[in-house]
Amino acid sequence: MKVAISGKGGVGKTTLTAVLAYLLAKDGYRVTAIDCDSSINLPSALGVKDRVTPLSELEDVIKERVYGPLGTYKLNPKVDDIFEEYSVKNDDGVRVLVLGTIEKGGEGCFCPENAFLRAILRHAIFKEKDVLLLDMEAGIEHLGRGTAKGVDILIAVIEPGSRAVETLKRIEKLASDIGIERIAVVVNKFVESEKARELVEEIEHPLLGIIPYDQCFVMADLENKPPYRVCRLDPFIEIKENLMRMIS
Repeated sequence: MKVAISGKGGVGKTTLTAVLAYLLAKDGYRVTAIDCDSSINLPSALGVKDRVTPLSELEDVIKERVYGPLGTYKLNPKVDDIFEEYSVKNDDGVRVLVLGTIEKGGEGCFCPENAFLRAILRHAIFKEKDVLLLDMEAGIEHLGRGTAKGVDILIAVIEPGSRAVETLKRIEKLASDIGIERIAVVVNKFVESEKARELVEEIEHPLLGIIPYDQCFVMADLENKPPYRVCRLDPFIEIKENLMRMIS
């Protein structure tokens, strides 16, 4: 199962990815989580203390495997060894990788790194109990680049506001353009009100769950603690169960 988690910045994609990774690993799945966001927060949310080498820093590997003659890119670079060589496992057995970003101006296009990631997604061979979770870049630009292409389902994380609903409509369009047929929604930071309920009722895609606003997740982030160690997980357990029912 390959799952991409998308949405605007600050809506809680990383928290959802980390908690789902923990819950699925606890259920006996072999979980790989890839941080595709340039801010690189997923490893710390999963309790990883060691630095995870971003794939974007593997300049020699990328040049060797992705670049072709006359500035072209190879469509099928060798990537079968990447998961083992450039990942770190946390205490719960979740394997963590980081895409990374280009930090210096003038370093060129990010396309080779994204081509590298797309190859990893294409060539990853998963068994029945394997799960790949992608914590996508903030916004929806990754859909335009096709980084999320090839996933089984895309989870759009939104807050109960009109702007988030507009973003969901744009996600629908771009996801359709790259062949993602299944989209599900998680509403995060929900504060009960008539207007919030009305906005939730406007959602046409399957709703995996609603996560109430909880200051605990803010504190976990500030204290650099995995949220699943210190916060109430009932809404996430419901989301995980609904996700598995939708995939099966």
